[in-house]
Amino acid sequence: MEPIATTASADSNSFAPAPSPTRDGTAIDQGIAYGLMLLALVLTYIIH
Repeated sequence: MEPIATTASADSNSFAPAPSPTRDGTAIDQGIAYGLMLLALVLTYIIH
């Protein structure tokens, strides 16, 4: 029973730090999306 408990705690420890890089990745993706939207607006104004 002890190895199972150790494995479960190791899994919970490995899952705990995972959300923070995901949030950073989401922020980066949002920044890229905003940049592309601004680029599209600028190109729209230039074309018209």
